[in-house]
Amino acid sequence: MSSGSAETKGHESSLPQARGAALVATSFNLRHGLAWDGRHSWPLRRRAAARCIEALGAEVVGLQEVHGFQQHHLQRRLSGYAGVGAGRDDGRERGERCAVLYRPGRLELASWTVRWFSSTPGAPGSLGWGNPVTRMVTLCRFRDRSDGREFGVADAHWDGASAESRRRSADALLGWLDAALPWIVLGDLNATAGDPAVERLVAGGLRDTLAHLGERGPGAGTHHHWDGATDGTRIDYVLVSPQWEVLHAEIAHELPREGRSGLPSDHWPVVATLRLTG
Repeated sequence: MSSGSAETKGHESSLPQARGAALVATSFNLRHGLAWDGRHSWPLRRRAAARCIEALGAEVVGLQEVHGFQQHHLQRRLSGYAGVGAGRDDGRERGERCAVLYRPGRLELASWTVRWFSSTPGAPGSLGWGNPVTRMVTLCRFRDRSDGREFGVADAHWDGASAESRRRSADALLGWLDAALPWIVLGDLNATAGDPAVERLVAGGLRDTLAHLGERGPGAGTHHHWDGATDGTRIDYVLVSPQWEVLHAEIAHELPREGRSGLPSDHWPVVATLRLTG
């Protein structure tokens, strides 16, 4: 398993504060860069992808379906971001990954790891529970430099073919979230809000920041077929534990466009402005 760590500084006696500073979190399936998508292929939309992420202004970004070369390109193009992630096939570079980009000027990375949605979660490339392709999650622990508080971020990509895999992935994910931390769960869950697996996450204490939009309909779509439609189903999420106050949440349908493609992905990013309370 690929993992990394960074030393966490000691907290001062005056921390944490009653309310933290606002923090913007984004979930974005960027569509993998090896696909032949015609004028939407990665080399023709990578500038649009970088501009989109930059415009969102998030402190933490969970990317799904990206390869290492896509993550590295974005980190070179974007100012003020670092990132972690590991390929799903070997736990290093091979295969898609769930990459987490973050602003080290605001957030200190304390530790990170990856786990596979299977009965052998520490085995790179492992399959299980009916998912025909490898699925994984990246788990990070951060310290907010603005107030010293710590919180966790999970960036997940679930299976779209197997309902059993999604249900078991929900149970596994809830078990991997350290109960001592507030959590932000980012992901393409390949399931609408009414899916039993998503309902398990909510029953387990996570709040869907876009619950008011429902599962589908005008303005609720988070994925499309390279046509820019906004009325499809909602399968991308920012979910939070009860310690987070949701100041604002939206699907970012209005994005800067550039180049022959214009569109950065066949998904729209989900963006939430959050604040720790209590």
